[in-house]
Amino acid sequence: MVKVDSFIKLHTLISLNNEEKNGYELMKELSKKLDKKISASHVYPFLKELKDNYYVSFRKIGKQKIYNLTDSGKKFVNDTLLKFNDIIQESLKRKLTKCTHCGCEVYNNKYTEIVNGKQLAFCCCHCADSYKRKKHGR
Repeated sequence: MVKVDSFIKLHTLISLNNEEKNGYELMKELSKKLDKKISASHVYPFLKELKDNYYVSFRKIGKQKIYNLTDSGKKFVNDTLLKFNDIIQESLKRKLTKCTHCGCEVYNNKYTEIVNGKQLAFCCCHCADSYKRKKHGR
């Protein structure tokens, strides 16, 4: 059973889900995305584990191995991302605000206005204006 217990492993799966890559391309991409020096020891043991579980295969072009997800690998990535999605949704719940006017959920960049002495959250200035017109009959 393959455990995805690090951001390096998660990003490796996401990267391979987007397109096939060789080990060096994976290391470069991971270094850039994670802002961390990634070595062969971070990538190749995980690729071997994925291969041993039939989640990736490779083809050789010269000395390079080009890795790609198998059908079961694509399912594994999808299942893994769904698990992480639940964690992310839970962590974001407290950071979501509902627009006072339309009820849509807004993350981070909510628009606020003071209406009748109360600070209210809106998704945009247009909802704030519509809310004020509706409340004051304008």
